[in-house]
Amino acid sequence: MYSTNKNTAPEKSKIQIAKNQCYELLHDRTANRLYFAVNGFWKNREVVAGLLDDWRKALNSVQPHFTLLLDLRSMITHPQHLNSLHLEVYQLIKEAGLHYAACVGPEDRIATLQVEEIIRKSEFPVKNFATCQEADSWLNSLSGTYTS
Repeated sequence: MYSTNKNTAPEKSKIQIAKNQCYELLHDRTANRLYFAVNGFWKNREVVAGLLDDWRKALNSVQPHFTLLLDLRSMITHPQHLNSLHLEVYQLIKEAGLHYAACVGPEDRIATLQVEEIIRKSEFPVKNFATCQEADSWLNSLSGTYTS
């Protein structure tokens, strides 16, 4: 998703919180933003056993009114029993003081329907975009609206 190479100026403030074959979670201190990329198919909770702990760690590193970019492009439909895990994550995010979220949806059509259903159930405040660059630009344009 995003490089964490500390030698490039745009990326130097991003810190990798977690990365595995199922997801990547980054924190940009400068923007007070989290980046979350979901990769492929998650068979069950065991393959993402550290997800909630990784999110708690990430959410402890941000200030209230943080922003979030969800990169779900490579997500493949997850089993229905994992919807509750996604809802738990979204609840943690909202409770931590999310200001705005931008989402780049899955290329997989069924996964898109699944994400839409989870977002609807969670009442998660999100705006959809075609690319991560568009999503990031939109979130950057909101920087003047932070009240922290």
